Amino acid sequence: MRDFKKITENYKKNMKNINFSRQVEYKKAFKKYNVKDNVILYESFHGKGMTDNPFAIFKYLLNNPNFENMKHVWVLNNYENNGYYDYYKEFTNVEFVKTHSTEYFYYLSSAKYLINSVSFPPYFIKKEKQVYVNTWHGTPLKTLGKDMHGAISQHSNLQKNFLQTDYILSSNEFTSEKIVYSHDINDIYPGKVLENGYPRIDNVFCKSQVLESTFPILKSSKKRVLYAPTWRGEVGKVEDIVFQIIQSINDIVENIDTDNYEFLVKVHPLVYKYIKEIDFEEVTLIPNWVDTNELLYYVDILVTDYSSIFFDFLVTNKPIIFYLYDKEEYLDKRGVYLDLDDLPGSICLTSEDVSKNIEQSDAIMDRRKGQIEGYKAKFINYDNGKATKDYVDRIFLGKPNVTERDYNNKKPNVVLYAGAFLNNGVTSSIINLSKLFPYDKYNLIIIDKNKGDKTFENNIKRLSPNVHMAYRGGGTNLTYYEWIRYNRFMNYAKVENVDFYKKIVQQEWKRLLGNVEIEVGIDFSGYVPFWTFMMAFSDFSNKIIYQHNDMAAEKLKIIDGKKVHLKNLARIFALYKYFDYIAAVGEKTLELNKNNLSEYTNKNQFIYIPNVLDIDSLFMHRIKPLLEETKIYHKDVLLIEDEQKYGKVKATAIIAPTKKGKNFINIGRFSPEKDQDKLLRAFDLFLKEEGRQHQLYMVGTGELEKSLKAKATDLGIEDNVVFTGQTSQAIELLDKCDCFILSSNHEGQPMTLLEAIALNKPVIATNIEGNRSVLGDNSQYGDIVENSVYGLVSGMKDFLSGKMKSKTNFDIKNYDDYAIDKFTRMLDYRE
Repeated sequence: MRDFKKITENYKKNMKNINFSRQVEYKKAFKKYNVKDNVILYESFHGKGMTDNPFAIFKYLLNNPNFENMKHVWVLNNYENNGYYDYYKEFTNVEFVKTHSTEYFYYLSSAKYLINSVSFPPYFIKKEKQVYVNTWHGTPLKTLGKDMHGAISQHSNLQKNFLQTDYILSSNEFTSEKIVYSHDINDIYPGKVLENGYPRIDNVFCKSQVLESTFPILKSSKKRVLYAPTWRGEVGKVEDIVFQIIQSINDIVENIDTDNYEFLVKVHPLVYKYIKEIDFEEVTLIPNWVDTNELLYYVDILVTDYSSIFFDFLVTNKPIIFYLYDKEEYLDKRGVYLDLDDLPGSICLTSEDVSKNIEQSDAIMDRRKGQIEGYKAKFINYDNGKATKDYVDRIFLGKPNVTERDYNNKKPNVVLYAGAFLNNGVTSSIINLSKLFPYDKYNLIIIDKNKGDKTFENNIKRLSPNVHMAYRGGGTNLTYYEWIRYNRFMNYAKVENVDFYKKIVQQEWKRLLGNVEIEVGIDFSGYVPFWTFMMAFSDFSNKIIYQHNDMAAEKLKIIDGKKVHLKNLARIFALYKYFDYIAAVGEKTLELNKNNLSEYTNKNQFIYIPNVLDIDSLFMHRIKPLLEETKIYHKDVLLIEDEQKYGKVKATAIIAPTKKGKNFINIGRFSPEKDQDKLLRAFDLFLKEEGRQHQLYMVGTGELEKSLKAKATDLGIEDNVVFTGQTSQAIELLDKCDCFILSSNHEGQPMTLLEAIALNKPVIATNIEGNRSVLGDNSQYGDIVENSVYGLVSGMKDFLSGKMKSKTNFDIKNYDDYAIDKFTRMLDYRE
């Protein structure tokens, strides 16, 4: 009862979090309301306006008698001073709602048609009877998705949205490719890309009753110049760009004849709120609510930079001026897909040059004729003013009258959780596996958290480019009672209602991967209860969980007086029986876990699937060495990391391997099971007996790092032990050393041991099941010593005297072929 009360209190506390409460309210609506066939929900740029492609589709449907029974619901967060709202609110079949409101949750879960220019919130899940159309919002000059600089997972919500869509609208083949590949949905996207131009460009061909009644200047006889700069900078940091835009506006207007030109300015919504009160001379600031494409009908000259607005304006056959004052900086920070020197208009780097080109705009079309014709042929080949009709006929009436692109290669999909991409053996294993994965038969989707640190991002970048990365983001949508039942399992590790678990898990997979059909689910980590839960109760045909260690020993592992894995592994062990296979990475480890965990499993579930090695990365340093030996303060050192910025060099160096003695190396997390404390004590005795000319490299980080350094100091061997920290050059350093030494008390199949014998390095390893799985019971590939201080000392002395037993070379290719064959058979064959 006390625990139940605690769970309830935690729920109430979580409800104070706005994102959590939205998930709960949306889930309540999701369960309560059925889909209504005559309702269409429109959302553009997260409710910022009635604009873009959704607006064009809305206008067409509203004025089409064949759809007079449809109800149109617009997501609009600000109704004030909005000309479109004032006009359309009088229509009895048009309704307006705000994002995250009760009405929004109602229509998001009940509207038959969902039409969005960007994305719905992370909690969104498309129902089976709903039709989701993502219209996107422009031909990309700027990089998109994973091609952008910045956080590696910044496109995660867009990717989730795309995977839930039935249709993505695209203006041309170039845009289709960039949307699909930059958001990492190529090969797996279950919907269709409809390629037929953009509905919004239809608005460029037509007058707007609303705009003409609001802005009399649109009927002026003067030439109208529109300055439309794109967004730069970061949300919350707009002051610098605002100052630059204000300065640009004033400088351009100062040098043109305003008797002949009306100068219009339309900026990004985040910028508009900062400059809307500024009293510009001879300038009309266009408010956010105005649809840019409706405005373009009245524009004679367009001035822009990196905005996709210029692609739409090409249909007018009027001049374009590109004001690229920050060209080099923008290329460095954001990146573009196209050559900026080849744009279809005049390219200006100063405001004076912009003003001059406005005054001489008639010459632009002739001067840049080749570029203009090339862009029109490639990017607006579909845009004839009838794109919206064709899309409506296809989506609402099923008429096959637009180009359809199918990006699904129809291979079975494998989804895998890898374990947060920490610097450890599990990460090394999945990176290697990603290089050798059987992509000829399966697609591989690796899923992980939405945000990570530099280590997380760097390790993901080491994966094969064939991997599809998906990032979770948001949380599982649960009502109060569902949350209580879910947390009862997470607190007590007791399975109470399998059907309930399956239902919430299937909805969460739907939220994350949309309509992608998954054949095989793999919990490659085996340490994170949430992902074990997600795999165990999925409806995948084949479910696999890995064991990278002696799991019974891991459950009892103590750090700082706490059994750090006790609670998590109790939950995970309770879920083992719901998997088809329990894959142990070592043969000896398999037998150990099979016996120690028999109360949780069926012994037939166990299978031996060894880790693989990536030959190319393993030997790359021998082709292109990265560790440079140099001198600092008259000492020989290796530079393992360096960074140069603004002429300042920040470098990390370690003492170079000694030539006077032998260099031993240990690579691994500083954690109790690795027992580097035992190794330090053994190395101290070894130095006392054999002389202090030898060195020991300790590569890694972890919770015991401080205590291990203190131990080295207490023993007086700090000058002989080199703590390198975490380094991407660990393999090259291993190759420079003389002998690899592993002091672990339990292991699964240690990757560093495999890498050492693959490099033909002499190896000393403690007598534990995981090490014997790699080296063989007869020490075929390295010397197995007693798991004690004296055992390690004996091994080092044998190496020094040349008495090591192991001599056989390790055949990497043969080993990898065997491992991948077993892995593929596990994916293929199920009972």
